[in-house]
Amino acid sequence: MSSLRWRLALAFALLAAAVAGAVGVVVYEVTAGDLLSRARATAVDQVQAAALIYPLTKPSLPRSALPAGDPSVPAGLRATVRRGLVGSYSGTWNGTPVVWAGRRTPDGRGELYVRDSYAPQRQELADLRRTLIESAAAAAATGALLGLLLAGRLSLRLRRAAATAERVTAGELDARIRAGGHDEVAKLGEAIDRMAEAMQLRIERERQFVADVAHDLRTPLTGLKTAASLLPADEVGEAVRGRVDRLHGLVEDLLEISRLDSGTATADLRRVDLGAFVTSVVGGSPDVVVTTNGASETLVDPRRLERVIANVLENALGHGAPPVEIAVSPGLIALRDHGRGFSGPLLARAAERFTTGDPARGGGIGLGLAIASGQCHVLGGELRLANHPDGGAVVTIVLPQA
Repeated sequence: MSSLRWRLALAFALLAAAVAGAVGVVVYEVTAGDLLSRARATAVDQVQAAALIYPLTKPSLPRSALPAGDPSVPAGLRATVRRGLVGSYSGTWNGTPVVWAGRRTPDGRGELYVRDSYAPQRQELADLRRTLIESAAAAAATGALLGLLLAGRLSLRLRRAAATAERVTAGELDARIRAGGHDEVAKLGEAIDRMAEAMQLRIERERQFVADVAHDLRTPLTGLKTAASLLPADEVGEAVRGRVDRLHGLVEDLLEISRLDSGTATADLRRVDLGAFVTSVVGGSPDVVVTTNGASETLVDPRRLERVIANVLENALGHGAPPVEIAVSPGLIALRDHGRGFSGPLLARAAERFTTGDPARGGGIGLGLAIASGQCHVLGGELRLANHPDGGAVVTIVLPQA
């Protein structure tokens, strides 16, 4: 019942049942009162008719009247008649609903009483009660069906809006709801579309800014790197070259992430032996252990996959702790370090651009895993981040199976 659709259906059903029940109670009470009034009036007419016949039959009572002193006559009715009034009384006699009526005889010396069955009216009320209950149930069912139809349409529109918002969140920035109508749901869709458009414009401006800055820095950095290579091989020269190389690498990373963000990158796919390829990329590092489990030829872009493995391995060695274990299986490359792993907040966004600030995993500018993730998407795969139960971070490269 947590779905909006079922909640609205239940609300419509309860409302319809409540309205039908209220109307049914009013109809039943009015009908019951009317039937009882008519039964009493009929009984009074009968006793009045007996009074008209009485002068012709006295001292005997008319055949339609009850015998004198009949014990079934209610005491309340007798008291009313003895006060000189015409009265009626409803109740049961021998388990049967009846109505009595009474009055004094025309000469005022005796009393006349009649008894009429009320069973047909009770049966009529029972039939009416059953009909009203069935009508209330039918109204509830109809209300539930109507609620399902209306709520289904509303729920469909809301689900479409939610799906579009998820697509925008996943990076499909041109996704739009384009809801029609003038109701609240349409206004919500329009607001989400405006928000997505503003966010798309802002992100595209940021991407273009990063690309322009990186491109503008590339040429002077190339000259600076060439000039730094001419410095003497002393401590100062090595420090300058190291800083220039680091800055040059940062600019190249910014250009690469800009190309990946633009969506224009394509993969040059080739068949490679995955186990042998990973072993060659690692290059026999003493801090890395590669195990192969049934790996076979895989259709990948070797240059891009090498970039992914190198970035993930550099992240594991720089921010984790050796040894780094690489398990290669068909379509999967899992790298695990033995550091403290990702913190909770970092785990959800470590593959985003410029994600830094986790003391447990050191510093950095936060582009390594972002580039690795972008290259995985170009390859048709994905990058999954997790923590190992026994400690350490686990980064899994998932490749598409040919």
